[in-house]
Amino acid sequence: MAMNMPAKSSISLLSAVVLVGCAPLPAVSPPRPEIAKTALQQILAATAGDPAFTRAAWPERAWWRAFDDKALDALVEMALRDSPTLATAQARIDRARQAAHLVELESGIRYNSDATVVRQHLSENGLFPPPMGGSTLNEGDISVGAAYAFDWWGKNRALLRSAVGESRAAEAERSAAELALGGEVADAYFDWQDVVARSKLARQTVDKRRMVLRLAGSRLKRGIDSALPSSQMEVLLAEEQDKLKDLETQSRILRDRLAALTGNGPDWAAGLDEPVLTPAAPFPLPQKLPLDWLAQRPDLVALKWRAEAAAQRIEGARADFYPNVDLRLLLGLQSIDLGNWLTAKSWYGSFGPAVHIPLFNVRTLRTNLGMREAEYAAAAAQYNLALIVAASQVADALARVSALDARERLQLSATVSAERAQHLQAQRFASGLSDRLPLLDGEIAALAQHARESKLQADRKRAMAALFVALGGGHESNRE
Repeated sequence: MAMNMPAKSSISLLSAVVLVGCAPLPAVSPPRPEIAKTALQQILAATAGDPAFTRAAWPERAWWRAFDDKALDALVEMALRDSPTLATAQARIDRARQAAHLVELESGIRYNSDATVVRQHLSENGLFPPPMGGSTLNEGDISVGAAYAFDWWGKNRALLRSAVGESRAAEAERSAAELALGGEVADAYFDWQDVVARSKLARQTVDKRRMVLRLAGSRLKRGIDSALPSSQMEVLLAEEQDKLKDLETQSRILRDRLAALTGNGPDWAAGLDEPVLTPAAPFPLPQKLPLDWLAQRPDLVALKWRAEAAAQRIEGARADFYPNVDLRLLLGLQSIDLGNWLTAKSWYGSFGPAVHIPLFNVRTLRTNLGMREAEYAAAAAQYNLALIVAASQVADALARVSALDARERLQLSATVSAERAQHLQAQRFASGLSDRLPLLDGEIAALAQHARESKLQADRKRAMAALFVALGGGHESNRE
């Protein structure tokens, strides 16, 4: 019984140190900002009955396939496979995962080992008298240690949850990068479709303008007209030629942009087949939306995980106000004679608890806690602001898709009217009631309406792609 008294006394002393050594937490902590809730149901419900939208199953991760365009599918999938942007995002994911694994390892038993061989000369006037003093020795030391920190206050658990949150935030950021990259590819592709379509129409318009100029020149030679119509036709021809050159330049720039987005060089872009612009179907809105739909957008998911990680760091900082106990073990071999170094008589060891007492470090601990609380407040505010911006993006994109759909239907009517007028002019010309000039004017007017129609069709597809991105792409794929 008497032999156990020293151990009991040590435990009692350790317990007293732990209880007395706690640093006082701040009397009042600032209230934590709340994470905002999404408000998107009414905005989306307002689209019911709008012909620009249809109730359908929401696309999965490959949302771009809703456009039913094989060329677009190939470009987006190439970008997601080869883009350096996503390679960078993946590297951040790997780093965050390794950081979480490191925190997990630090929370368990920690090991260390050291080995040294030192040749040293001892002073004759030092700690050791002659004959050892004044001699030169070879000292060897090898040791293996282990330590374990008791996580009584939950610090290690909080830090691990924070590291896991950062890892999941990095994964969500990669999904956000995929979504944004797919949106950029779709935007450039539909823009290119429009430019190619309008370039073809512009070439036809240039040909028509040349024919008009020749007719004006013929009428001038025959004395039917003055030089004024010919001069006016020359100006109009030059304007159309300038438009054509501008469209051809835009086409090259957009091809290069697609090459860069897909991880290729300009030479690769030169071999791309020209796309054909087709009308877009109504935008597929899902039959039923969860209340937290927008909160599952990957960039918002990433921000929310970062806020959660910051909240866990607050818990870790609060745990620092309490004493921390490490249990340490050290075993080794040491000898000033290398010949006897690795023998049983050279071993040494130690075992026991080590207590970190934060009582005299209160100001530093409170400053650290204040920093962590400020980090969380900033992360929560960033999330709330991003949520507001995201809701605004959805509302703007919905309005744009709806408006462009209405404008496109009006433009289709205008195009039909222009083609009807052109047909009537062709009949008058065939019957000899008019010369060729009114017919060419009608054909040019119809080409101009087709160009406007092409632009609106492409703009609507681009607006649809922006709406897909604003809504977060595929719903199920965004659940982290």
